[in-house]
Amino acid sequence: MKFIMSKINNMSKKQKNISLIISLVLLICGVAIGLKLYISNASSVSENSLNTNEIPTLSLICPKDISVDNKEEFYIDVALSLLPANIYPAASISIQFDKNKLEFIGVKKGSMETYGDKNNEKNEFSIPTWDCNIETCNSNGIINTMYLDNTAGKFAYNKSGFDSKSKNIVLKLGFKLKEEVTGGEKYDLNIKDAVFATVNGDKDNASLSSLQGTLETDNCKIKVER
Repeated sequence: MKFIMSKINNMSKKQKNISLIISLVLLICGVAIGLKLYISNASSVSENSLNTNEIPTLSLICPKDISVDNKEEFYIDVALSLLPANIYPAASISIQFDKNKLEFIGVKKGSMETYGDKNNEKNEFSIPTWDCNIETCNSNGIINTMYLDNTAGKFAYNKSGFDSKSKNIVLKLGFKLKEEVTGGEKYDLNIKDAVFATVNGDKDNASLSSLQGTLETDNCKIKVER
């Protein structure tokens, strides 16, 4: 310590000033680096917290305006924004539509995948077909469709079969315009109930349910051009 103090005392004023400037620069750099790391870490924590607390949304995506003279079938995408890590062997959706103006013609496969055969060494995935009774749906004006993996997991929905951009369409709903359609009208499609059930969802509240508030919904309107 005495040696260091002796060296400092023997330094010229110019040398002392240079040493002081260097010390200040190093101190400022250290503070700047520390602040940058703190902000980066805080941002990462905030982002992870947001993703963890985000509630998935099931959306109906209607096509652009449809001509009143259109006699062809058209499809409504049912899209999911997020699928939390879990196993979902069962799912159901109920959608209300105007049965006097629209004819429901059935469901088509989407892009969201379930497990294929988990007994294989490699992971395989497949796009499932949802079940519904078309005649009953048109009679009631409510589409009740469901998917059930009878193995309770072997062919279940899962995070690995989901991607928010390329594997997010649960299924597609097919419709045709009826003769009673008038140009300029808008027809509501409303999700009345939707559930993606986990094996133990009734115990740990891990299922996605619109009625329980763990799944949000976004409806749409079919617009008919004049």
